[in-house]
Amino acid sequence: MRFPICLSLLIALSCQAQQVQVSGPKSDLVQSNGLKIVVVQGEGAKNNLRTHSATQPVVEVRDDADKPVPGVEVVFQLPPAGPGGVFNGWMRTQTARTGPEGRAQTNGFAPNEEEGRFNIRVSATSGTKTSNAIIAQVNSRGTGENGPQAKSRSKMWTIIAIVGVAALTGGIVAAKHGDSSSPSTVVTVPVTISPGPVTVGGPR
Repeated sequence: MRFPICLSLLIALSCQAQQVQVSGPKSDLVQSNGLKIVVVQGEGAKNNLRTHSATQPVVEVRDDADKPVPGVEVVFQLPPAGPGGVFNGWMRTQTARTGPEGRAQTNGFAPNEEEGRFNIRVSATSGTKTSNAIIAQVNSRGTGENGPQAKSRSKMWTIIAIVGVAALTGGIVAAKHGDSSSPSTVVTVPVTISPGPVTVGGPR
């Protein structure tokens, strides 16, 4: 009679141990539930201070299953000082909501006059779930006088100078091979190059 009782107790204890092991992971899954922000556009963008143009940040909010979450409140926050910018001419923060695809973006973002790197802070909130991200951008004044435009202008004037020298040389040669009985003969070789007229003549 004692053997069956002991066996029953062992079976009961084994069942309780299995129930404890099963209940643990379920609790962990509930605690890990949250949101994730994925930067779609704007990371590493270079904003042009000369044209006051900037790349509008776009983010996508996803859940733990990596699925887009619509209706999430997303706040974009610019630095209070230094390189950065403003939304719609004066605001440092802007709030948007994710659409059906889980995406939210800013509008009216323009760089300020400060050149350098800065971060845009992004926070997403849906009920008790929150998530944060950083979008790094750079304010730059562009290529300036050392860029492609300056090189193009320099190349253009080099070509003009070469053509002018060639035309002058041709005029001199033509004058030397002209009629020796008419020393007063003038050989004129007009050369016109845009932009601006350039006229080169032979010796008088």
